[in-house]
Amino acid sequence: MADANLQLDGERVTLRFDRVVPASPAATWSALVDPSMLKEWLAEAEFDASVGGAVHLVWPGQGEMRGTVQVCEEPSLIEYTWDESDGSSLVRFEISPRGDDESSMRFIHSGTTKEGASGFGAGWQSHFEALDVVLAGGKSTQDQRNERYEELHPSYLEAVAQL
Repeated sequence: MADANLQLDGERVTLRFDRVVPASPAATWSALVDPSMLKEWLAEAEFDASVGGAVHLVWPGQGEMRGTVQVCEEPSLIEYTWDESDGSSLVRFEISPRGDDESSMRFIHSGTTKEGASGFGAGWQSHFEALDVVLAGGKSTQDQRNERYEELHPSYLEAVAQL
């Protein structure tokens, strides 16, 4: 089932996830910007968490993305462009405390195409589920994330078709 809220903005789609993360804002921040942590739940990464800093994410055998940090307010906000060969979009993570060892995380991916939105939705949801596992002390593999993506993708195709 699709966890994202999808909204059509003209010809572009915005995906929004509102999640409770099982870690403090500082630990959540590290998971979002530290290459050694990103590798555990998202992709191999080079990440300069400063305004104008470069972001480079690689999914071995599957593709890569480059971007530039637009906003950086540690440990509560990071926003960067998502630049691929077929266009550019914007990702934004907003983090706030929730109790002693939890955070609220709002994630917004704006400016995607309708064609790309279902893949982004299934991908982000599978990665965020992996983030929860990693922050709780578990392990996540690329194969597990890929399998979960395949399970989720049909529900996102349906959600996008209804926009």
